[in-house]
Amino acid sequence: MPLSRKQFLTAAALSVPATLALAACAGDQREKDEGGDSENVTIAVMSWLPTTVQWDEIYAAFQKENPGITIDFTNGEDQDQFETLLGNEIVAGTVPEVYGIRTGAVFEDFAQYAMPVEEYGSEWIDKVRATPKEETTTADGVLAAVPVLTAGSEYYLYNKTLMDELGLSLPTTYDEVVAVAKAATEAGYSPFALGGSDTWHVADFFVWMSNQFGEGGTVYKAALGEVPWDDDVLVEAATAWQKLFNDGVFQQASLTTTTYPSARDDFFLSRKAIAMPTGSWHVGMTLVGPDKEQPGSAAENDEIGMAVFPTIGPKDAGVTSGVDFALAVSAEAEGAKLDAAAKFVEFMATGTGQQMYVNMLQGFPVAEGVEVEVADDESELGKESVKLVTDTLAESVYARKLVAPGNDSLEADLGAVLQAIAGGADPKTELAKLNK
Repeated sequence: MPLSRKQFLTAAALSVPATLALAACAGDQREKDEGGDSENVTIAVMSWLPTTVQWDEIYAAFQKENPGITIDFTNGEDQDQFETLLGNEIVAGTVPEVYGIRTGAVFEDFAQYAMPVEEYGSEWIDKVRATPKEETTTADGVLAAVPVLTAGSEYYLYNKTLMDELGLSLPTTYDEVVAVAKAATEAGYSPFALGGSDTWHVADFFVWMSNQFGEGGTVYKAALGEVPWDDDVLVEAATAWQKLFNDGVFQQASLTTTTYPSARDDFFLSRKAIAMPTGSWHVGMTLVGPDKEQPGSAAENDEIGMAVFPTIGPKDAGVTSGVDFALAVSAEAEGAKLDAAAKFVEFMATGTGQQMYVNMLQGFPVAEGVEVEVADDESELGKESVKLVTDTLAESVYARKLVAPGNDSLEADLGAVLQAIAGGADPKTELAKLNK
């Protein structure tokens, strides 16, 4: 029987001390062989972000400021693949000097291998806003990682050119969402192209919409075990989730479609769908400068915009938001490698890298005084889209990710339950499976 992520990391924790000691000895010898100072050192960085497309530009800027530091970068492509790779490194006793870490249910599992930020970032960490730091603080009150970007849900990209051709306007109510989806389908296009096979995405969508029912916030109480998952409020929200599929809001076979690359490439960028539900990190597609995805696609010459998905429940609860990407420094890092790791994390969180990455619109700033810079010659729709996302994230009051101490598989389990409900299963019966 395969180990769960928690069992895997627990086993790793038992085996790591001895292997780390051997790795540290080897690392010390390497530093001696290479001169071992901060002017000539190599560190390992492992993460799912920056993407391979983004990395070259960011790394070039970092090396310009730190010519003596070389980074051996491993990109996991997506969060699940990255966490598998990182878990293997932990078991092998070769925790990279810097590694990406996401907030939510799995944060504590990987935070146990991180060095407290105060040990390497005390001189600059105050430049990072307080709210994002709360999400990278352990249950014991230790700031274990440095936030780099924030992001939110649930937005959608739309092909304005295609919608204009079809005579369709942006929907502002649920009934209008259904009407637009029906019109697009009748015209031979897919409506809102959802990556429904990704448990993280359907969980994100449900957390967002669930706050529109009851008094809001019930889903977070369920995650903490304070109310049952088959609470009436959540059953009502799950029933509305099921109705989205019954009403044809999403494309055929949406539950077997991945967000990346399929919903994005096979539907939206192939000009087969009028829209694609996604997070704030995708607003870069509305701009010419930061966009690396639209060029070369069937939608290359189309005008793309971003909007907040219309409210589904009785009340507008706003978008959800939170830290989308953070960096941790290995607890085993020391000497020149620790100094180099600290410089890279500072560069990404409060330095040149923060401004560069924010301008790439992978996410939004965590550093005080940093704002997205949009070129004057960008389209008005692009500028409006960026402003919309910036404003709605600033107004957000609900978290995007669930905190569930001791239940690191909650997001995946919730996603699987939501997929079953979307397929026609009874909402109350399925939600009850999440009760512990």
